[in-house]
Amino acid sequence: MSEQIWEQATKLHLEKQYDEAEKLYDLILAQNPHNPGLLATIGTLYLQTNRFGMAIALLENASKKQPTSDVLCNLAIAYKQSGQIAKAHENFEKAVKKHPTASALGNYAALFTNNGTPDKAISIARKAIKIDPDCTMAHWNMALSLLEKGEWEEAWKEHEWGFKSGMRVDREIPGTQLWDGKAKGKVAVYGEQGIGDEIMFATMLTDLMKTNEVVFECHKRLVHLFQEAFPDLVCIGTREDKVINWHEEHRPDYRISIGSLGQYYRNKREDFPGTPYLKAETAPRGDKFRVGISWTGGLKPGRVATRTVPLAWWKSILGNNAEFISLQYTDCKDEIDTLNSVAGYDIKQFDEVKAEDYYETAKLVMSCDLVISCCTSVIHLAGALGVPCWVMVPNRPAWRYGVAGPMPWYRSVRLYRQPAGDANSWMPVIQQVGYDLEQLIQSKERKAA
Repeated sequence: MSEQIWEQATKLHLEKQYDEAEKLYDLILAQNPHNPGLLATIGTLYLQTNRFGMAIALLENASKKQPTSDVLCNLAIAYKQSGQIAKAHENFEKAVKKHPTASALGNYAALFTNNGTPDKAISIARKAIKIDPDCTMAHWNMALSLLEKGEWEEAWKEHEWGFKSGMRVDREIPGTQLWDGKAKGKVAVYGEQGIGDEIMFATMLTDLMKTNEVVFECHKRLVHLFQEAFPDLVCIGTREDKVINWHEEHRPDYRISIGSLGQYYRNKREDFPGTPYLKAETAPRGDKFRVGISWTGGLKPGRVATRTVPLAWWKSILGNNAEFISLQYTDCKDEIDTLNSVAGYDIKQFDEVKAEDYYETAKLVMSCDLVISCCTSVIHLAGALGVPCWVMVPNRPAWRYGVAGPMPWYRSVRLYRQPAGDANSWMPVIQQVGYDLEQLIQSKERKAA
């Protein structure tokens, strides 16, 4: 009976019918509470369903009884996802020492990729690829680390492995071939990843449009913004739609992801112009020095923490003699109202920021003398518009911000990096930004006097 249940449970598990699989696993576990293989299997299911504490409990138990490389690797991933990085390191080390599989090494590389140590990530990823040239996780983590280091040519080639790893999503467009960087005709470009990424990669649309007619499928919030910037671009806001039919009208010959254009147009530092490529009208404003602010970004739970600098910590910035306006697209009215009331600030809020049309946000950004933000889509908008922008960057940044130096995508963006080794310390960064803002405002006032 248990064998039949086991077969059915594993079938459901493979089909990602996790709830039904779990019910059957529990029946078997009641009869075999100490079976290490069963504990490991259920622990893996908990890992796949983001119940990291429960996953750790079962996988720890299984690893004591049967410490295979797979069990230790899954345990390490569970620790990593729960933010217990030291424990993750410990178990990855055990896994690769016991059996250095490509899978274990590829996942171990991800730990270093996410912790801002790209050289280590690349080294481990290369070991994984040597074992298995088709290890998608290793290729993907090497791509991110190479991008972070600015080793563009190799990075973009590895970046294409994102489709096989599931980290990037291809867009099926009937009747098209994949564009090879040379063919002439009508090219359908589709957006990917977040709104900020679409804006950042959009600088390469100009390059493509020099030789080809382009149809761009993007996020619906960006249609107006891109149409204003690229009058000859056919812009279609159906990226999130499951069913598309625009191809029947426009009949493109080729297709390519916007994130894949880098391999043709951005292979060395000199290929990045850094100049503004978007445009928008300027929203009405007063005479006072205006600063747009954004303090939290990201939708993925694992990234929100590194992309957030709580507004309550901004005293040395908000204490300056300037008009501060919120560019925060999340619901933050209560947070701003409370801070304004308690601290006596006058941070202004505009409904345009939350509008479905991102062009309205662009108008507000254009009205700012300066934008100060953590890692949000706002910095890409400001950079693409050519508005000065100061960014508070975590010590474990996304690849877009590099390991050192300026951000190649935008000349108007200045990076303030969090001290290495202290993911919780934003005060030195905030104080430096506050001091520089004070100096900038005073300089403007002296010139005006």
